[in-house]
Amino acid sequence: MIKASFLSINDLDREKNKLQAYRSAVKNNDCPGWLISYRHSDIYISSEIDIGSEAAVYLEEVYCELENHIKKNPGFYKSLSPVAAKPYYPEIVKKMCDCSRQFKVGPMAAVAGAVNDYLAERVSGRCSRLIIENGGDLFIKSGSDVTVNLYLKNTYFNDSINILIKGCDTPCGICSSSGVFGHSYSMGRCDLATVIASSSAAADAAATAAANSVNSQDDIQPAIDYFRTFEHISGILLIKDAKIGMWGKFQLV
Repeated sequence: MIKASFLSINDLDREKNKLQAYRSAVKNNDCPGWLISYRHSDIYISSEIDIGSEAAVYLEEVYCELENHIKKNPGFYKSLSPVAAKPYYPEIVKKMCDCSRQFKVGPMAAVAGAVNDYLAERVSGRCSRLIIENGGDLFIKSGSDVTVNLYLKNTYFNDSINILIKGCDTPCGICSSSGVFGHSYSMGRCDLATVIASSSAAADAAATAAANSVNSQDDIQPAIDYFRTFEHISGILLIKDAKIGMWGKFQLV
C-alpha cells in the first residue's frame, strides 16, 4: 500500500513543512520520485520508471501554453465565473473552460488539476504506478490501494484525516479546497472539501465549487446530494466544524 500524504490547501505559513511531509512519504514507498520545477510551478512525480526528465519537458510546454493564453486573454486569469472556450484555444484551456462551465466556477479553479492531467496523459501509458502532486492536488494511478492524508485547519479532527483509495478505482484525480485557510479565494467557509473524480481537472473545479457551497454544518448534506449527481465525481468529503459528511468510493482509515 502506498501512503500518499499531501497538502490539501496551500497555506503559506505551513506549506514547506506539509509538502515535505508528503514528499518524504512518497520517497519512502517502493517507487522513486522526482521534483520538477518551471517558473512558479513545483511538481512532484513518483513512478516505477524514470520519467522525471520527460515530465520536466512537458511541464515547461504546458506552462508556456497557459502563460501565453493568459497574456492574450487577461480576463481569463481573474474570472470567478465560467469562461466560454473558443475553437482556437489550447486543449488544456478548453478543458479548464469545460470544467468551469460544469461546476460554475472560474477556469483557474481547474488549473492545477488540468496540469496534472496534461502530464499524466503523456507519461502514464508507460507507468503501472504514477502519482503526480501539484500544490496538493493529485493524480493517482496505482494497481494497489493508496492512503491519502488530508490536512485541514480544524481542531475537531486534529488537523489531519486519512482516506483509503482502492487501486481498482484509479486512475483518478483527488483535489481539495477550503474557505478557512490557504491562499486560494473561496466564497464559502468550508474547513475542507475533497473531491475524487475521473480527472484531476474535474476534481479541482468541483472541490472549489463544493467549498463555495458550504457556510455552515447544515450545508454539508445538500452539497453532497448535489455533487454526487455529476457522473465524473466518484467521491466527496466535506468538513465544517465538528461535522463531516462523505459519499463515494473511499473510506476513512
